[in-house]
This record gives sequence, C-alpha cells and structure tokens, in this order.
Amino acid sequence: MNTSTVRGRSAAGTVTLWLDLQDSVPEGTRLSELSALSAAGTIAAAGLGPDTGVAAARQVCDALRPLHDRTGGRRGTVVLTLPPSPDLPFVSPDAAELVRGAAALAGRVDRTNQVVALPANGSGVAALEDLLARDLPVHLATCFSARRYEQAATAYLSALTRARAEGRDLAALASTVAFGLRPLDIRIDALLDRAGGEEAKALRGTAALLAARLARRASARIFDPRTSPEWEALAAAGARPLRLVWTELGDLAPAAGAQTDYAAELADVDTAFAVPVESLGAAARLRPGPQRSDRGLAAQAERFEACLRWFGIRTEEVVRELEGEPAEFAGIPRSRALVGGGVS
Repeated sequence: MNTSTVRGRSAAGTVTLWLDLQDSVPEGTRLSELSALSAAGTIAAAGLGPDTGVAAARQVCDALRPLHDRTGGRRGTVVLTLPPSPDLPFVSPDAAELVRGAAALAGRVDRTNQVVALPANGSGVAALEDLLARDLPVHLATCFSARRYEQAATAYLSALTRARAEGRDLAALASTVAFGLRPLDIRIDALLDRAGGEEAKALRGTAALLAARLARRASARIFDPRTSPEWEALAAAGARPLRLVWTELGDLAPAAGAQTDYAAELADVDTAFAVPVESLGAAARLRPGPQRSDRGLAAQAERFEACLRWFGIRTEEVVRELEGEPAEFAGIPRSRALVGGGVS
C-alpha cells in the first residue's frame, strides 16, 4: 500500500495499534517480525482468526509476552477467536455455549496474555460476565452501536464489582470492545442509494463516525471517576476501562471523495486501531490529534435518525444484521435503538 497520502497529525505521541491477523497465521520469520514489532512498541496487541491452531496461538502469545510483562498487562495481549460450530456454523451460539467454548479454548492455549473473543451481541454480553468470573478477560467483536457498548460496559462493571468483593485482581480482567466502522456505512449508504435523491446522497458516509463518537462519549462518561463513584472505587482497586478498539477502517489512505477517512477522524491520544498486516505501515504514520467536541452530538444523532426513518431506514435492523443476531435476541428496544444506541 502507498502510505504517502496518509494524513498525519502534528500532536505528540502515536496511536495504539493492534495487529489483525485474522487471515494469516505467523510462523518462522513472521514470528520474529512480530516479536520485533512488539519489542519496538509498534504494536500493542494482536488478534488471531478462528483457523489459528493451538500451537500457533501459543507462539504468538509467547512473542508478545515480554511486552505484556513489561507493561504490567496493559499491552501485549493476544485475542483468541472461537471457531464456528461444525454442527451449526451459521447460528449464533447462546451464552452458555459461548462460555463453554471460550473457557475450553483458553484452557488449551493456556497463556497469561491471552484474551478470548466473543460476538458483540446479546449472547456475547451475557457470556462476558461469566467468563470474567472465571478470571478470563474478554474481547467483544464486533460492535456497531453505542447502545451495545453501553450494555457491555454495564456487564463489565457488574463483573468487576463482584471480583472486587471477592478480592480478585481487577487489572487482570481488563477487557476490550472492537467497534466496526466501514461495514456500517456500506450498509446504510446502500440503502440511501436505493432511496435516491440529493437529500439521501447528503447523508452518505455519516452513520459510522456518528456511532463511533457516541460510543466514545459513552465510554468517557461511564469510566470517569470524577462523575461515577462506582467506577472511582473500582479504578482505585486497579480496574481498567472497557477500552474501545476501532476496526474495519477501510483504506487508510482513501482517494479524495472515495470514502470516509476514519483513522484521521478518530485518531486521538486514547485511540486504538486494529489493522491488517498490509495496513500496518500506513497506520504507524498516524499521529493523534485533538479530540472533536461532542457538543450537540445527541441532537445531531436525533436529526440523522429522523432523516433515515423518513427514507424508511432503521439502523437497529442494520446493526442486528451486522451482528449476525436474530431480532428476538438483539436486546435492543426498537423504539430506542438509534445508530448511537443511547440517544433517547
């Protein structure tokens, strides 16, 4: 990829990068490169696909283990992904099945810096609490609405509160949520194109960034010790926020007018991006910039949703489709499931 057109930021520091290895399993020299990237601080974590075997997963965990130890567990984690059920490959597992599968996978790999991925749907959120009760941190993938993130954060706080009461190590339970961007815009934009007209065209490329900003605002509110006594107590005991990781960013160096430049719009000092190997060079050039103000964000979301409804588009249905979850299991009330998922 040509990285010369990536928009940089002048602020000091760099964004945090997760290496998405969904479509490739490192071995040999690639494992050495992974160790070097980790040692240099270029990457903070890695995510493995469902086809990764136990031996390969252990090797990746071992490659990132020095970084995990050096940073007290803040970096150097490796996300393990459950393979689909051979009997029901296209059916979303229920919470109990997810817990059994995730616990079994974690037991087979058996590495300190492993994190188990769950789907960011109702079943995944329900399974999150059970796995944290077993001292297994979780990565929810992939979320497309602020409401889903808030549901996950509520479950996370509940699990941490119980863990604190039991005297367990809260830092070891640090978990994350992947928030997808480009797929949401692709689906919404296709529906707008079908509707036709200049009014519909003007709304294209809006949904994903709006949803992301709402999720980021929710995270800042929920995990602010100045305004949340519950979180203040947990943070004092070593807990870490449920961190957002932006993923499915599309081209990191889009041509003018081709698509939204999500990376440039969301890059700030608290940002983490998950990128594939081929985009790592471009992502490493990104620099954090000042975070955009959220003033008027709720009203903007309300207006956007009203416009979409006028065209017969309901984002809750799009989100359900992206999550791969039937409507009756979505856990999102139809009347309030806006693109930001928390705007009422």
